Parts: sequence; C-alpha cells; structure tokens
Amino acid sequence: MLQQRRTDERGAFTVLVAISLLCLLGLTGLIIDGGRAYAARRGVQNAADVAALAGAGALNDVLFDSAGQEAVIHDAVVASLSANKANGTFDCRLVDETRSDLGPCPESNTGAGLPEAVAGVSVRARDDQDGSFIKALGIDGFSASAAATAQIQALREGSSPFLICGLDSSRRGFDPPLLVESAGSWAVNPAAINRTYGLHGPDVPDCGAGSESFKGLADNSVVVPVPGWWQSDTGVKAGPIRNVVARGDGCGTTEGFDNWTGCTLVVPICVTGRGTGSGAEFYCVRFGVFRVSQSHANSHEAVFLGGGIVRSGQGGGKPVANEARVIKLSQ
Repeated sequence: MLQQRRTDERGAFTVLVAISLLCLLGLTGLIIDGGRAYAARRGVQNAADVAALAGAGALNDVLFDSAGQEAVIHDAVVASLSANKANGTFDCRLVDETRSDLGPCPESNTGAGLPEAVAGVSVRARDDQDGSFIKALGIDGFSASAAATAQIQALREGSSPFLICGLDSSRRGFDPPLLVESAGSWAVNPAAINRTYGLHGPDVPDCGAGSESFKGLADNSVVVPVPGWWQSDTGVKAGPIRNVVARGDGCGTTEGFDNWTGCTLVVPICVTGRGTGSGAEFYCVRFGVFRVSQSHANSHEAVFLGGGIVRSGQGGGKPVANEARVIKLSQ
C-alpha cells in the first residue's frame, strides 16, 4: 500500500512538473514574443510613415513634373515597404486636404489622371511574424499593423535672407513680374520661370516702400507667415539659410554668406511695401524657389525656378503650380 502511494505521488509530481514547465514555457513565450510584437509594431509604424512620405513624394512628381505617370505612386509605396521589410498586406489610398479617401493608388498608367482634389497618400501596412515560444500555447504567430498619411502642403511660414518684389515694372517691380493678379489673388507668372532677377543689390525694386536703404535683404532672425508683413534688413551681408530646399543644390546653413553661386533657396515674394529706412516692411504672399546665378559681397542674382520642396517649415493648404511646398506626415 505504501509502495502504491509513493508511485502515485511520483506520477502526480511528474505531471505537476510537466504542467509547470509548460506554463513557464508559455510565460517565456509571452515575454519574448510580446517584446517582438512590440518591436514589430514600432517597425511597421516606421515603415508606414516612410512609405506614405515616399508615396507623397511620387505624387508631387506626378502633379508638378510628370503628369500621366500615376503608377509611380503605388510603385514608390511598394518599394519603400519592401526596403523596410514590412512583409504583410498593405493598402495605398489617395486622400484630399482633409484626409478624406479618394480611392486606391493607381497600379498602372491608365491615362485617366488623378482626382483633382488629391493632396496626399495614406498607407496601411501589416507585418506578419512567426511565433517562437508562444507556439507552446497553440499560437502560431502574430501580426502588427499601422497607418500613416503624408500630404503635400503649400509652405506657409518660414524665414529667408532675401525678399523680392513680385510686381510688374509699372508698379516698381520687374519685367516680367513674378506674380500676376488672378481672381482677387496672386498667381505665379509662368513667363517668369527660368528668368534671372536681382535678389540683392542697390537697385532692386522695393514694391513702393520708398526706402533708399532697402537692398533686397530680409530680417531672417524670425519666422514669418505668408501672407504676412516681413521686416527688411539694411545690412549688406545676407544669411543664414534656415528653410533648406530639398535638392542636391539646396543652399545649406554652412555656406559662406557671400558665395551662394549655384545653390537654391526659398524666398518670399511680395506685392506691396511701406515705411522708409530701416523700418521698411513688405507684404509677401507666396514663397518661391530661386537658384543663385551670381554672388558677390553686396549683390546676388538668381534664376526663378518657381516651385520646389522645402525640407522643413509650416505648411497649409494644397499648393498651386510653381509654389514652394512641404511634404509632411499629417497622421
């Protein structure tokens, strides 16, 4: 009888040990695979963010440079997700300014074009992972999903070492003017694209401010919106650059302020001026992108490129053609 009891106790102990080991294995699985799941969630969110930005960048190309190539948006999202090893299903959608859905990203160039209201790209990505220790609990694996939206927005706030009058010569501006009045607003003049203008020098137009000391320099120690009033600077040295244009030839913050030849920068375009001397102010309505063609200690000439992407800055609203813009995550 005593021998039977010992045998039964050994059997019960063996079962208890087996159950305990199974529970310990399951707990280990929850800790290890739970950590993997958290890392996967962060990873797929990063992949969705980067893919949305890539899609919005491709959308920018289609809208402003390569119309008819709509499939590049979908292709850019696919390539970005693959590069970031998000190996599950995904969904690519076009959105408007309010992030409302406008339909899927085209997978081929059908010739139908894009919705007129399109202003961004939304991506929902999923990453599937095999389980390890949690398989002991009958769980084969886990998945993580995330969504991100990136939009193209008009640059609405920034700083610049220069400001330029966008009016025509009859109003103390340039010929041809950089801006033209359109339906009570100001539009970029297509005839001004690729023309050379004086950004800085003794004879630059002052939009009627009447300031003999204005040489085209702006006080870029503060961030100012457009539309908005910008304070001029009466010095002869320009700089530094804060809103860097996202191009290989974008003016960086480290260049010498007297030698920017060949680099591009963003400049506010103004339509009226007031004040005299060091108190001159200018009402600027848009940002444009310029490539400096000649650079001297007290003068700069630049080619007006129209629009372009700026790496950072406050955006707002859908941009028009030939306007400086930002691409940023909005969700």
